[in-house]
Amino acid sequence: MYVRIGSVTIALLLSGMALGADHAPSQTASSSKSRAGSAPLGSTWADASKMPDLFTGTWWNFASFVEDDAKLNAPYTARAQRYVDAYQPKRDIAYAEEGCKTPGLPISMRLGGAIKFTYAPGLISIYMQSVSDTRFIKLNQKLGTTSPKYYGNSVGHWEGDTLVIETRDFMPDIAFQYGVGKGLPPEDSVGTANLGPPPAKALPGGATPPSRTALSAAIWGPHGADMRMVERMRLLNSETMEAKLTVYDDTVWTQPYVMSTRKYARIRPGHDIGPFSGDPEEYVCGISVTTFDPGSNTYVDKDPEDVVNMLDNRDK
Repeated sequence: MYVRIGSVTIALLLSGMALGADHAPSQTASSSKSRAGSAPLGSTWADASKMPDLFTGTWWNFASFVEDDAKLNAPYTARAQRYVDAYQPKRDIAYAEEGCKTPGLPISMRLGGAIKFTYAPGLISIYMQSVSDTRFIKLNQKLGTTSPKYYGNSVGHWEGDTLVIETRDFMPDIAFQYGVGKGLPPEDSVGTANLGPPPAKALPGGATPPSRTALSAAIWGPHGADMRMVERMRLLNSETMEAKLTVYDDTVWTQPYVMSTRKYARIRPGHDIGPFSGDPEEYVCGISVTTFDPGSNTYVDKDPEDVVNMLDNRDK
């Protein structure tokens, strides 16, 4: 019997929420390229008023957690195809938050929930409420190489009104999605594991879970040492942000993997929408334990007291 410990993440699959009127952004950034005698945008405190306003309130993404459109799948390398052919969903699905460990990028930025931008000269920080962690983007610097991190080594710059972020140097155990195609049926759902499929019952707000969730259908595996990602974020209007993501890994795909575009709705302080707040909230990682029983070929969630007894007995 295999024991996996993961954090509780509330899955909110909401659709149809207005993301704001489709009109041009009210504020446009100047190019990040230096004008004669001036530093690139994002170098001084005065630049805070010149950048598009990513910083007021929080941004909420109500889309699915991971890529669920098979048409987006890039062709696999021969090595990755062998891995996919041998993939066993129940054993190989990523339970990445063992001991409340983060799943890392890019998944942490694409979980349902809030993100919050803050600025200091030469640095933009993004608080990711679903994992209660902050990632840091150095502005107008060379990427260079650092020790591996769960959120990688990120540098950014402005191209007109678009914030462009390049990230590399990832830990080997981030939750890395190859594509979709194989997966668990809903009756084998494991709602308490962060990247396991949600329970096969009604979701918060009365939403009905799909028969085959993006999480359960996903294929997860190891990434290459040189894997990198490029994000492009811009305002579509004052209340809507668009985020595009491309992942490069020539050990997995023969061409870049272009993920589906995410749209985020701005929620301003004092203008909460239901339980969603314009101020960042504290998220506390809770522990649950899921066991896989090869005999019955199913997972079973255990109460914390039962888990402590089980672990105590195992260690004797």
